[in-house]
Amino acid sequence: MVSWLPICRVVAGVVVCAALAACSSPPARFHSLLGGDADSVAVAARAQAPARAFFVDVVSVRVPPSVAGRRLVVQAGSGQVDVLEMDRWASPVGDEIRAALSSGLALQTRAMDLHGLPYDAKRPIYRVAVDVQLFDAWRGSHVLIDAVWTIRTAEDRQLLTCRSVVQEDVSAGIDGVVEGHRRALKALASQMAEAVVADAAEPSEDARSKRDCVDSAASTVAK
Repeated sequence: MVSWLPICRVVAGVVVCAALAACSSPPARFHSLLGGDADSVAVAARAQAPARAFFVDVVSVRVPPSVAGRRLVVQAGSGQVDVLEMDRWASPVGDEIRAALSSGLALQTRAMDLHGLPYDAKRPIYRVAVDVQLFDAWRGSHVLIDAVWTIRTAEDRQLLTCRSVVQEDVSAGIDGVVEGHRRALKALASQMAEAVVADAAEPSEDARSKRDCVDSAASTVAK
């Protein structure tokens, strides 16, 4: 007599494996706020340029708890959001933002970011802290970043407190959202760089007393 039990077990195993394969989810996609080819070209160009006589340090970035994880969050209308399971940041979004601002600030000021490193006290260092109050995105429409940021000296003297509201149009899809956030952060870094370079060029008390973010580009919406 032929035993069908081993054959049934093999068939059952094949069926289970096929079912699991059919039900498995596609792999998660990981995104970074650090840019692509254009940033690589800028980094290479900066390496050939003379360094500034000061340092920068993006010391901290605070983000709203609703977006603080690694999953991308997009607006869904009517006070609702979509938390995307399969599209994630390469690191927690606060770290991604800090890295993008650090890179942009260093590129645009031609100064080294010495975050967490010892530095030559003979050179001034500008410490930037950022409180991101909005980090919103609408697929196929736009992204919006609303941030308050401060610049301090090595002696912990506060030079400026500014608010930036940056909006960028985006194309359809999550890749468009990510690229929009990259552009918005580059614009924010540009505003910070402008303030740092201005102070480094004229660090007198009189000049500092006349600087005010209220009427500067840092308070406008960039598109």
